[in-house]
Amino acid sequence: MTVDEELSRALAELSGTLTPQPDPYGRARARYRRSRQRRLGGLALALVVSVGGAAFAIADPGPTTQPPPADSTESIAPVVAWSDKLLQSPPRGVVGQDSGYVRQLSELLLAAQRRGDIPRMDVPVTAVKVLFVDDVGGQRIALAAFVRDQPDPATGWPSTAMWLSADEGASAEELVSTNAVRGVSDGLEPYESLALGDPSGPGTVIHVAIAPAGCVFLSAPFPNGTAFRWAPEPTGSYLIRTPKTQRPEWWRVDCGAVTRKMIPGPGSLLPDSITDAQLATAMSRVRGSVPEQRARLMVSEYAKSRGYQLAALPSVVWGGHVTGLPARSTGGSPAADASLESGEATILAAPAAGGGWIGQVTIDLDRPRLNGVIGTGASFVVTADPTDPAGVLAVSIDSDSIGDEGERALLVVTPAAATQVRVTQDGREVATAAVSGAGAVVPMPHSMTGLVVEALDASGRTLASGQVAGDGAASTLETDTWNQN
Repeated sequence: MTVDEELSRALAELSGTLTPQPDPYGRARARYRRSRQRRLGGLALALVVSVGGAAFAIADPGPTTQPPPADSTESIAPVVAWSDKLLQSPPRGVVGQDSGYVRQLSELLLAAQRRGDIPRMDVPVTAVKVLFVDDVGGQRIALAAFVRDQPDPATGWPSTAMWLSADEGASAEELVSTNAVRGVSDGLEPYESLALGDPSGPGTVIHVAIAPAGCVFLSAPFPNGTAFRWAPEPTGSYLIRTPKTQRPEWWRVDCGAVTRKMIPGPGSLLPDSITDAQLATAMSRVRGSVPEQRARLMVSEYAKSRGYQLAALPSVVWGGHVTGLPARSTGGSPAADASLESGEATILAAPAAGGGWIGQVTIDLDRPRLNGVIGTGASFVVTADPTDPAGVLAVSIDSDSIGDEGERALLVVTPAAATQVRVTQDGREVATAAVSGAGAVVPMPHSMTGLVVEALDASGRTLASGQVAGDGAASTLETDTWNQN
C-alpha cells in the first residue's frame, strides 16, 4: 500500500470520530471510540468488521447499571440512562427468543470472562446479558453487555460491549470461542451496530443495529433533495440488512415522540472504482494543483467513507504545498522539534444530503512527527458551494492542544487572480498572507469569532469574501440526541 493510500484510509477513519460540537457526550464517545479502535486493532478477524458500539450477554436482566460519579467533568448521565434501558431490554432476534439458548450463552460468556479467556475483556464484571441473537445472512450474530463492578475510570461507561458471530446455527459454545469475537468496546451505547463483510465490495455487508426496547427503527430510501419517505421497520427496536436487502437509504430511531438517532445506512454513491468520467467531473473546477492519481484515490476513499451523507460525488476543490501550519506532537502540545509544519494539502467537498456541503482537508506532512504520524487534516461544513472558482473557502487548521489556547491557522482557497488574503475581525485587520497557486496559510490569533476572510487582487480590490467554515464531518440531517433528557 502506498503512503497516499495509507494516509487516505487513516484520515477516513479519523474523520469518522470528529465531533462538531464540544459537548461532554461527544468527548466521551470520542474517547470510547478511540479505545474501541485500539481493541479492534488487536483482534485477528476473519472478516472486515465495523462496530458502532458493542456489548455482552446473560439471560435474566441482571443489576441496573450505575451512572458515572456525580462530579465527573465528562458527565453523560442521560446517555447512561438510555444505555441502561438497552441493558434491561429483553433479547431481540429470532434466536434471542430461545430462553434456553440465551441462558446458556450468557453463562458461558460470564464464565469465559472470569477465566480470562476473552481477549481485552479483563475488567471485573458482575453480570453478562445477551441483547441480540439471530441468524443473519449465513451468520449467527450476537450482541452482549458486560456490567462492570465500577464504571470505566477513563470514559465513565458502566458496561462494556461485545459483538460475536459464527456460522449460521452455531452453538452457544461456538459463539463463545475467541474466533467469534468481532468487536469489544469500553461502553454499551444506547444505539449499537455491527457491519460484517468487505465494505469496499458492493452487496457484501451484513448490518445489524439495535436500540432500547420501546424505541422504533424507521427507514427511508435515499432522499431526493431533503424529502424522506419514512416507514417503520417490521423488527421494531432492531434492524437487519443483508446483501439482498441493502439499499441506498437513511435510518431513524424514534423513542416515543423524539427522534434519538438519524444516520445514513451503509453503502455509498461509489460502490465500484471511480470512472475516468467521474474523475473528470470531480476535477472540473479544481484550483491549485493535484496529481490525477492522488485525486482518484482521495475522491474514491472520501465517497466510500462518507456514504449517503453525500448527495453527490465529491469534487476536488484545491491542492498545493502549504507551509506555516501549527505543529503538533504526541501529547497534544506544539511539537518540541518544530514550531511549524508543512506538507502537501488537498481539499475535497461534496453536497450533503439535507443541504449544505461537507468537506475534508488532507495534508501529507513533509516531515513525520516524533510519534511517526505522517499526515493530518480537518473536516468542515459550509453552506455555500466551496467549489465555486470565484469564491473563498477558509478552513481552520489548529494544533492538538486541549482547549482554546492551541495555535491555529487558516487554510484559504481563493480565486485564481488573488494575490493576497486579508482577515478582519469586527472590522479590524488581524492577519494577511500572500497567495500562491490560489491558496494561502494565514496564522491566526486565539479568538476565531467574527472573522471575515477576503481575497484581494494586485490592486487591493476585493475579489471575494466569506467566513470561516464550520468544524465537523457530518450532514446537517444527522441526529444523535441520546445525551438530551
